[in-house]
Amino acid sequence: MQGFFHEHLRPLAGSAALHVALVGVLALAALRWSTSQPPVELAIEGYFVDGPVATRRLPDPHATPAPTTPEPAAAPAVAELPPPPKPVAEPPQERKVEDVAMAERTAEAARERKQVEERAVAEREAQQAKERAAAQQRQAEAAERKRATEAELKRKADEQAQAERDSKLKSEREAALQRALADEEEGAAVARSGVVDEYRALLVQTIERNWMRPPSARAGLQCTLYVTQAPGGTVVDVKLGACNGDQAVRESITTAVYRASPLPAPRDPRAFERRLEIVFKPTE
Repeated sequence: MQGFFHEHLRPLAGSAALHVALVGVLALAALRWSTSQPPVELAIEGYFVDGPVATRRLPDPHATPAPTTPEPAAAPAVAELPPPPKPVAEPPQERKVEDVAMAERTAEAARERKQVEERAVAEREAQQAKERAAAQQRQAEAAERKRATEAELKRKADEQAQAERDSKLKSEREAALQRALADEEEGAAVARSGVVDEYRALLVQTIERNWMRPPSARAGLQCTLYVTQAPGGTVVDVKLGACNGDQAVRESITTAVYRASPLPAPRDPRAFERRLEIVFKPTE
């Protein structure tokens, strides 16, 4: 209802003002019409009084009244139309309220448009991010498959190389074993022939000839020597094992081995050994 009054306030006010103006014009016209009728003649009685008479003659009440010319009747006043009512200005407060409401509606519409645009942008960015993530996931999976394939190929290659190394090493061990067996067989054959014993006796004789017997050496002397020689008989190292002689005897025997270098070669080259174990028993 309040909205209806606000909306029809101007038409209602204009209509009321127009009716009031019409009523006023009609009342004014009726008043003028009643005052424009001809005047009515009235009889006036007079009296004589003592004293000076007034210089003005009083009319004779018995005289026949002279005809009077009636005054022309005034023309009836023409009713003037009232000016059109001025538009009723809206109260400033109501206009301000409407302006504020309009501004709020405009701002709300702008906010809604902005929110719609922001949601559209956010959805588009989210979709793009999702697509990028999916692409990265596919790339990562492809890279992982590639790494797995390369790792599997490398593992197979390593296994094959290890198998080849194992096979080669096995072949080398088998060959070394065969050579060792052959050398052992040859050594056994040489030993059976007496060449090894002959060679060891020759070494003991050579060392004893280069030995300077110390005064502390007693009868029954026996020392084990571990001698390393190079090809050609050059002594490289001498270590003394079990020995029943004192320190002077030990040092003299070690010196004798170095003085005997180069050691004599065996009669059969197959009896040559780089590492020798010699039991030194000097003759009494």
